[in-house]
Amino acid sequence: MSDLWVHPTHQGKGVGGALLLHLCELMAAEGLTTARIDTHARNLGAIRLYKRCGFTIIWHGIEFSRSMGVPLEKVHLEKLLG
Repeated sequence: MSDLWVHPTHQGKGVGGALLLHLCELMAAEGLTTARIDTHARNLGAIRLYKRCGFTIIWHGIEFSRSMGVPLEKVHLEKLLG
């Protein structure tokens, strides 16, 4: 998955969780077995959301961001689908 955003005026209302769970359902229907999402390690709100939706952290470390041109502290999370 790449880039899941919810406008600040709609955050905290279940929109992000509903979107994320729907995307996981669509991926499972396509036959995918695992969903993966990455975020900045300090994005605690996003990490809480992903964990509530069944994702677990599988990696935490420094990763070079090609788009920003700097190393960033990141986490990778995964969820088994099915």
